[in-house]
Amino acid sequence: MITNPTPVFGRPEFAKTIHAEFPKLFEVLPRALAALNDLTRRACENPQPYQRVILNLGLLAGISMVELVTLAGNGLGQGAMKICRTLMETAVNAEYLRLNPGELDDYLNWSWVEKNKELNFIKESLPQLLPIIERETIDKIENKFRAVRHRYEKQNGDLRSSWCRLNFAARSASVGLADLYKMVNPRSSGFIHGTIGGLVNHFNIAEDRDRIAVPPSLAYCSQALPAGHQLLCFAINTLANTFNWEPVHSLASLMDDFKYAWPPPAEAAPAL
Repeated sequence: MITNPTPVFGRPEFAKTIHAEFPKLFEVLPRALAALNDLTRRACENPQPYQRVILNLGLLAGISMVELVTLAGNGLGQGAMKICRTLMETAVNAEYLRLNPGELDDYLNWSWVEKNKELNFIKESLPQLLPIIERETIDKIENKFRAVRHRYEKQNGDLRSSWCRLNFAARSASVGLADLYKMVNPRSSGFIHGTIGGLVNHFNIAEDRDRIAVPPSLAYCSQALPAGHQLLCFAINTLANTFNWEPVHSLASLMDDFKYAWPPPAEAAPAL
């Protein structure tokens, strides 16, 4: 009798399936990750504040891509789509700040909005924790929030929901990713928020009309993986342009890799 079985995480047996389905991706993806690692590990003396933020957003983009591939590689394509939404916002924010460094203060000062929300939650729901928070810390959060609140107020005085004056759709369009936004955001949001559309997209009607399908499967891997690959290349391009660096694998070659991994579908032959 086994009393302490070794836990197995994920579906390692699915690796052969995902690799066989997307062999070109797994051939070229290591080059993109190597390019990102090359840029994020370089010495950078006295970076500008916006450069420091973009550098760390680039690191975050790489982590998200690893998460995305891990989920897809275990047959969890719907989960990979959720991460794709996160990866997209990270990549969009980095490029937006590169193009609009004057809005960095709005990005940074949003932290006081977040901290104030956390403090209000403790006051309302966990008041027993207040005594362990130093009065100086509470005063600092409340004072800083009051000082920056005007940056994020709508015309009616309410706070907007994001650090940026542009919503995510407009922000994506402003950096040239309008089409990718239209592909990624609706579906990933459905999965994230558990809408009826998101629920329906978990079904495999051919197998069971009453219960959602149980992973692993290739469902949505063909959407999440190319979108993630494109966003990873986009983040690498942002980093390279931010610091005027050329990665170990050129930007042009990385785009050639992307086209190789994801060739456009062949046009259907005309009917005779």
